[in-house]
Amino acid sequence: MKIDVVGSLCTWNLDLSTSFIINDEMIFDTPQGSFKTLMNKYDLTKIKYIIISHFHSDHFMDIHLVIDYITHHSQIEKIKIIAPKGCRERLVSLFRIIEISYLEEKLKDKFEIIEIENNKILKFDGYKIKCFKMLHLNLDSYGFIIEKDNSVVGFSGDTAMCNNVRKIISKSQAIFIDSANLEVNNKHLSIGEVEALAKEFKNCKFYAVHLSPYSVEAIKNTSLYHPIQGEVVII
Repeated sequence: MKIDVVGSLCTWNLDLSTSFIINDEMIFDTPQGSFKTLMNKYDLTKIKYIIISHFHSDHFMDIHLVIDYITHHSQIEKIKIIAPKGCRERLVSLFRIIEISYLEEKLKDKFEIIEIENNKILKFDGYKIKCFKMLHLNLDSYGFIIEKDNSVVGFSGDTAMCNNVRKIISKSQAIFIDSANLEVNNKHLSIGEVEALAKEFKNCKFYAVHLSPYSVEAIKNTSLYHPIQGEVVII
């Protein structure tokens, strides 16, 4: 599996928030400010799937630009948007707020919205995607295991420590894991927690992402690996 690291930080950094392109055809999260990089560095006409882990702006906010671009340039008949419940309503509201309501019809014609819930399994075009409800405040936030061609890769999304973190890691060859905090809380994993998980699950390769300015500094004193913006990872 080929994973392009579009961004690997969180909002409070100069570089882009965490986002990936998988096998040149699947976007994982569309953070605010990511569209210019997505448009200029990657071929969005190849995109068949868009995964949204949750609706915070640093995971969702540029989706209208991606939809607009794809609508005008892609020849793919139906692009799947995989997201928590309420995605269509949020998109329509967004289109109206920023006065691009013409995309409402394009959304119906060009895109298929697939709503997710805990333990839901999606299968299409050789992919198997399992969805996991994560602990991120009280939000409907998801992590995933994505399988394709004997590669099994986990994505924690935004999460604090919970059983589903361990479930994803235990079944994955590699994981791109939230490592934003220094202290334990109910919003994000801490560097210390991720270090402990890496020692516990030695058969899984850890990629620490969604780093804050604080964890960017703290990770330098650990053995954890942080993929940088623009890096390509092959699993």
